[in-house]
Amino acid sequence: MATPPALPNKMDLVTFKHAVAGHEGVLSDASGALVIKPCTSAEISFYESARTEHPDFAAIMPEFMGTLTLSGQQLSAPATSTPEVVVAPAPDSVPAAHGKKLETDVSLVLENIVDGFKKPNVLDLKLGAQLWDDKAPPEKRARLDKVAAESTSSSLGFRVAGMLLWLGPQASLEDSTVDTNGYKKFGKFYGRNFSDQDVSSAFKEFLFVERAGVSRDLGMILARRFLREVKNIQAVLEREESRMYGASILMVYEGDGSALVIALEEEKTLEAAVPEDLDHEDDEDEPERLKILDMKLIDFAHASWTPGQGSDENALQGVRSIVKILEELVSS
Repeated sequence: MATPPALPNKMDLVTFKHAVAGHEGVLSDASGALVIKPCTSAEISFYESARTEHPDFAAIMPEFMGTLTLSGQQLSAPATSTPEVVVAPAPDSVPAAHGKKLETDVSLVLENIVDGFKKPNVLDLKLGAQLWDDKAPPEKRARLDKVAAESTSSSLGFRVAGMLLWLGPQASLEDSTVDTNGYKKFGKFYGRNFSDQDVSSAFKEFLFVERAGVSRDLGMILARRFLREVKNIQAVLEREESRMYGASILMVYEGDGSALVIALEEEKTLEAAVPEDLDHEDDEDEPERLKILDMKLIDFAHASWTPGQGSDENALQGVRSIVKILEELVSS
């Protein structure tokens, strides 16, 4: 098992410029393994209570390592500190548009979910037809209702909030929208252009990237795995009583086709050689495996537990729509 990265010193932090979506003010440690994300007290409470009281939910969300108070160099960690996962594209990718910076000195210390990928491809799917919580002022409600009405948020319960694709080392020579590292950014307005009838094309664009070596066959392998992950998120949300506004499903996979093939072959070799019930927890010298994909539920600034009120049908509408789209894709 890989050793979790050490908690950072405030003085070693640098600006993190490569998030697909979200607020400004996100920082990173020098190695890029950790993300320091501005947060509200409500978000900290949600993470902590998930850890102690909602283990199934905690398994589908990032585990946070602690909080960092930037103004006072105070760093605190949970009693059982495990790394957290959060969205962030590769260090050589293109920055995406962000929301305004949160007015807070407190940040969550998170593990960068794309750490360990050679060329991560990232898709952020914003959940919910209603995007505001009960504390939102009328003007914010009206603005977010307009966004929902003009996108698939209102009809499907989710929209594409952002996407980052690696298109190959030579892609910038052929396409001016691709950066010199081969990455193309799809901002928030890309996702708002889709309708119920054509939003599945965003998933196809994300999963089938022939010019980077991710063939349709490889994309279908990824689609089936992502489908299993989304169904797991659905099952957990159907059992829990919570409310989330502005949360996302984050999908990440290895976008370098050659590296993806190696990772899949390595997985197959290890599965054939090692009994499934063999415990590797104590094998500190085991080399780190290449990553194939990852998926997490993220962004809990407007999340709470709501005992007695049933499951979060607002978020589940989007999750079920994503399940349906992936089911149709893998059966095509």
